[in-house]
Amino acid sequence: MDWIKQHYDRFILLLFGLGLIASSVVLFGKTREFPKRFDPVLAKVEPGTAFKPAEVTTLENAIAHIDKPTLWQSHAGSLLVSRKYLVQDGKLVDPLEGGGITIHPPVPNEWLLEHNLDLLDSNILNEDPDGDGFTVLDEFNAKTDPQDKASRPPYWTKLRLKQALLRRFRLKFAAYVDDSFQINTLDLRQPSQFLKLGETIGGTKFKLLSFEKKTVTNENTGSEQDISELTVQNEETQENVVLILNRIVDSPDSFADLVLLWDGSQYRVKKDQTFALKVEPDVEYKLIDIRPNQAVITNLKTNERITVPRLEGAQ
Repeated sequence: MDWIKQHYDRFILLLFGLGLIASSVVLFGKTREFPKRFDPVLAKVEPGTAFKPAEVTTLENAIAHIDKPTLWQSHAGSLLVSRKYLVQDGKLVDPLEGGGITIHPPVPNEWLLEHNLDLLDSNILNEDPDGDGFTVLDEFNAKTDPQDKASRPPYWTKLRLKQALLRRFRLKFAAYVDDSFQINTLDLRQPSQFLKLGETIGGTKFKLLSFEKKTVTNENTGSEQDISELTVQNEETQENVVLILNRIVDSPDSFADLVLLWDGSQYRVKKDQTFALKVEPDVEYKLIDIRPNQAVITNLKTNERITVPRLEGAQ
């Protein structure tokens, strides 16, 4: 031990030399064995010898990966910018997660963000980003794109009833038995008339044109309610009026004053009259019903029945 301490450098050199000699012996042995690894390859192959199929799965997977490389998957947000969070009850809330707050009801937060709209703009539902004359709320209700001018709601969605000028029709369909129909008058004291189809109502220019039996189920009682219709026709103008059993109907001389909020244009339309909007002259509508708080029109091209609400603030 004393010698090692006195000749430490020589001892290290000796160990290194012994390591080299051992490594040389190992390498020499492997070198002599190396040619033997090629013996199976260099061996003579007898005709008809069956070979084990080569393993090509790894190669095939690599080729498939080259043909269809992995694609980057897109996602909302940015790698460098955080998603927007809101403060609710002193806590950060993700507006895209369920259970959070809806900032602009009834429009979901997700819909606003999907269409690149400012979630924090307090007036966003009343704005018109694409300039097509329809608000963000209009576009949401119609399921159209508020950022695309070519994608807009139908013009009739901006139609409002400004005023209803109603007149009661002076005849009432009171009852029927078989092919006989009872007609009463509302403005004159005269006896009921019992008429058949094709006959003229006394004191008027109307004749009985057709009859259609109809019933509807009462939602409250479950009983059947008779709402049969008797159509009468003005013999001079050929104008038809549909009378409903035991109901007072509007006269054909009733009018509805309509306004299109999209451009401010106004229309006075007579009941059962057809009309077209100035902005869309190739589409015709028919006014089929008038009430103090709404009007009902039909798109003659699609037969769609449309309810026109009363204009807010209208007298």
